[in-house]
Amino acid sequence: MKTVFQRVFPRAAMGVACAAALTSGVASADEHVLVLLDRTGSMSLESVPGKTRFQVAKERINAFLDIVPPVATRYSFWTFEGTGYVPVFSFAQNKTAAEVKAAVNAAVLGGNTPLAHSVCAAVDELINFLPNQFHSKRIYLATDGEENATLTTDQCYGPNSATAYPTLATNSWQWKVRNKACTGNANTPGPCSAGIPPAGLTLIVDIDHLYDFVSFQAGAVTEDGETPRDSFAAAASLNNDATFFGGLSNETRGRYAGITPSTPPNQATPVPGDATGDGCVNVTDRSAVLSQFGQTVPAGTPTDFNRDRIVNIYDHNTVLQNYGRGCTSAK
Repeated sequence: MKTVFQRVFPRAAMGVACAAALTSGVASADEHVLVLLDRTGSMSLESVPGKTRFQVAKERINAFLDIVPPVATRYSFWTFEGTGYVPVFSFAQNKTAAEVKAAVNAAVLGGNTPLAHSVCAAVDELINFLPNQFHSKRIYLATDGEENATLTTDQCYGPNSATAYPTLATNSWQWKVRNKACTGNANTPGPCSAGIPPAGLTLIVDIDHLYDFVSFQAGAVTEDGETPRDSFAAAASLNNDATFFGGLSNETRGRYAGITPSTPPNQATPVPGDATGDGCVNVTDRSAVLSQFGQTVPAGTPTDFNRDRIVNIYDHNTVLQNYGRGCTSAK
C-alpha cells in the first residue's frame, strides 16, 4: 500500500525529499485543503428540485468535511464573486473542519465570476504555505463555471477556449488554469504527473460542477443570465466547461462531480459513508467497503470517501462514524 508521502512525490523526487527530511526535521504527510466556494449570482439558480446550486454546493462541502481524513489536515476556506476572492480562513489560522463548515454555511451570494483568477490564486496559496515541508495539497472547488470577471492583468486571464479539452486554445483561461494546477506556471504547459517544481509536488483538484446542460438553441444566454450571446457560442462554452473541469480533475488525480437537475438527490447531496447512494448508511455500505478493502481504486469510486484512491480503514471508519445516518426506521 502506498503512503501519502509516496503518492505525493514521483520516484525521482523521493531521494531529494528524504534527504531534506533528515536535515530539516520538518517532513510531514499532512494534507492542506483549500476549499473554494463560488458564491456568484448564478449559484442562486435551481440545481436539483427544491435546492439551489448554492445549497447543494454547501451540502457537498459539508459532507466532505465530515469524512474521516487519512492524515492530519489543515484547512483554508475562500469564496469568490465580483472581481476577486475572499480568504475567509487561512491555513495559518489552523481552523477545524467544524469551523470551516460554519463559515461555509454562513456564506451569502454575490455577483460575477472571477473563476480563473481565484483558482490560480488558490494554487499559489497552496504552493507557498510551508514550502519547505512536504504535504499533500488539494483544492476543493464548488462552482457552476462560466468565467466572466477575471481582470485582464491577472496571470490566468484569457478568452474562452475555442476548442474543447484536451486541445485547449493557447492563452485561453482554461489553458492557463490547467497549466497553473499542473506546473505552477500559467504559461508553462506540462504533464501534471511531473509535478510542480522544484520538489515535484502534485496538487490535486476536486471539482463539484453544478450546471445545466444547454442545448443549441436561439437566444441562449450565459449561466449568469447577464448577456445574450450567439446561440452556438453560448451553448458550446457552457457545455465545454464540464469537459474541461472533468479533464482537469482527472489529470490531477482528483474527483469530478457534475450535478445537474437530473442528478438523483442522494447523489447530488451525498451522506458520508453512503457507498450505495441510497441515502442511508448501514450494513450494505460497510459490506461494500470491505469488499474493496486494501484496493487501489479510480477517482470517484463510491467506497473511497476520503478521495485518496485507496479503500482502507479510514473509509471503513467513515461508515462506522456515520452509521444510521439518513436511514428511516424501516431500513
